[in-house]
Amino acid sequence: MMRLSHRLMLPQNKAGIIGRLDESAYGVRFNFSLPVGGAAGRYERLGRLAEFNDENGALPWSEQLARKLLTQRKMQCCVVDDDVDARAPQDSVAYYLHPQNSNLRADGSPADITGKDGQVMVEIPKFYYQAVYDPNSPDNLEWWISPHALPGFDVHPAFLKVIGGKLTEVPFRYKAKYLGVLQNEDDEYQDYYEYTGEHQRVVTLERQLYLQSKPRLASVAGKLPVGRGTRAEFRAAARRRDNNSDDSTWRLLDNPLLEAQRLLMLTEFATFNSQLALTGCPTGGLVNLPSATWEASAVEGSSIYLPIVPNGGTETLGNASGCVSLVDVYPDRGLPVFDGEKNVFWEDVIPSYRGIENPYGHIWQWVEGMLYDFHATDRADVYVCQNPFSDTLANYERIIEAGEKPNMPSGYITRIYEELADYGFIPRVAGGSSITGLTDRFYPSSSSGLRVVAVGGAAIYVGIAGVFCVIAGYGSGNRIAYIGGRLCL
Repeated sequence: MMRLSHRLMLPQNKAGIIGRLDESAYGVRFNFSLPVGGAAGRYERLGRLAEFNDENGALPWSEQLARKLLTQRKMQCCVVDDDVDARAPQDSVAYYLHPQNSNLRADGSPADITGKDGQVMVEIPKFYYQAVYDPNSPDNLEWWISPHALPGFDVHPAFLKVIGGKLTEVPFRYKAKYLGVLQNEDDEYQDYYEYTGEHQRVVTLERQLYLQSKPRLASVAGKLPVGRGTRAEFRAAARRRDNNSDDSTWRLLDNPLLEAQRLLMLTEFATFNSQLALTGCPTGGLVNLPSATWEASAVEGSSIYLPIVPNGGTETLGNASGCVSLVDVYPDRGLPVFDGEKNVFWEDVIPSYRGIENPYGHIWQWVEGMLYDFHATDRADVYVCQNPFSDTLANYERIIEAGEKPNMPSGYITRIYEELADYGFIPRVAGGSSITGLTDRFYPSSSSGLRVVAVGGAAIYVGIAGVFCVIAGYGSGNRIAYIGGRLCL
């Protein structure tokens, strides 16, 4: 097992000395205290973003602030070939998409985002990071990033891959722009299911991932995302893009890359509330469909909750963050659905972060590189690993031991394992709400045993969904129609 980087630094003073050492560093400080009031629950921007604060803490996102985001502003949508050099994935970019409209190439000519030219991805440049925690001031935690290797900073683990048996830095990572779509062995991109009807979809053919012959996971627009496959089956479908066996190139979304995206969002928006940051509403982003309506809108399939929103719709945002209303994608009214009694229209919005459509919501997404071993519903060991990924503990490192006391929360996350912040945002305490703490929920297992991880929430989760929302309640053999996957590189 190759140990992940793990180094927490103590703050040298409250003013943020890191930012004065190098003008490229920036970050955010958060006070985890509850109840919220005064300094409690306050965000503060640090380093080169320190000017974007007032007496109440961090100021909202602005175009002026965005110009100072050295890493985030270099994220860009692109189309990538299947044949990839693990050490230099950027060499496999067929072309970049226009920064203001992903329907176009960077030069303004038409792009193909339906898969004919390759997989539609978002390029994320390598960055360095540091988590700053002082046990003598346990309510405060700082996160810093920089495009440069500053003293005390480590390259983010997302940019470390095991290639040829050696832990290797890569200059870029790529995350699928879209939720995972099925591509069959005849190279056809397919909807998860065929149906008749408009408001009430009567399923005539369902292509469950695990029943397909040699399926590949794809990132393309215009198709319904696929579900009903185990994490291992989605892993195999991702690897099959170039038939790798070690996840050194094409892979399923891995936890280090997820944590990198979370960190980029936190340092950009100075809030854990991804729904509010991207949609302007704490309950926005393909997450507020009534359960009875979802159940009635796609019938005679394998589940009462089948994906119902095809990929695409946020292309006009280009590389920017924000959301697009279903009313704009499906003109005049919204997405046709059926509430059990009458035809209605869903008027939610599709969120996008720097080109990554639906970073949360619609359906859950499997995540690689993390396992929970529950001894009881409130006690678990937590394991992480680098590639190659598996659903056994052979390649994993235990970072949290269960012990005798409860260590797994259930509910809205209020605290993380601060001393393990280098590993990401691992829930430690619950008891908050959709507007306090991490603003998202953690769902532990209802029984003992080894559990895999999914993130993001689904269409019926309202304020519960978000990029910090985690469910660790499913075993490695579970196949769920509303859990899919996302391709990465």
